[in-house]
Amino acid sequence: MTRNFVVFEVAGDMAHFRRPYAITTALTFPAPPRTALCGLIGAILGLPKNESLASFRDDQAIFGLQLVEPLRTGHVSLNLLQTKGSTSSFRPKAINPHTTMRYEIIRTPKYRLFFSHAELGERLFEHLVGGQSCYTPCLGLAWMIAWFGNSVRTVKAEEVQGDGKHQEFVSPVRTGDVQDIRWDEDAVYQRIRMPAEMLPSRKVERYEEYLLETSGKAISAALTTFWRCEDGTCFSAM
Repeated sequence: MTRNFVVFEVAGDMAHFRRPYAITTALTFPAPPRTALCGLIGAILGLPKNESLASFRDDQAIFGLQLVEPLRTGHVSLNLLQTKGSTSSFRPKAINPHTTMRYEIIRTPKYRLFFSHAELGERLFEHLVGGQSCYTPCLGLAWMIAWFGNSVRTVKAEEVQGDGKHQEFVSPVRTGDVQDIRWDEDAVYQRIRMPAEMLPSRKVERYEEYLLETSGKAISAALTTFWRCEDGTCFSAM
């Protein structure tokens, strides 16, 4: 099967994709989950939050991700205000004290995204070429603003089914698709479980486990299924 993909780069000063099970300290996933990519594309196209989740189901949209820059993390302390309720958020300190919380952040992230959708792919390409975004794009938290590079293009990619050959993947690889891996002693690997699909009610419907190389090296692996672009670039679907 061959499909058209929109390929573009997104970067920012920092990013934070919060792990839901981190309570006292806000830890981040090492890469944006598929659900975060749905929100990013939905913001560019101006789709309502719940509609973007419904429009980018696994049988409708295909996402690919490459790390352009090695993973670098850091920590910042933020003073949080209570903003829920009907009263003002800026009450005297004795009534509404600040809550200080440490956040793990990804420093100067840069990603290359592959996106395919039968109905929305061409529309996304037009928005990116015109430098337009209906809502402000962000990398996780609303104030972590994202911007896009000028190298927006469309490519054809072919879905390859289990040829048993090793390919180079500078992208997260789904562990369920792995047939064989050539481990590199100098590489830095992470194995992480991230949300892949979410219902409009914000309940996670499906998780996926990924293998990620965080120092910028490629993963040499044989997969049961992956996508190969015209220029030979290979990626595993998120």
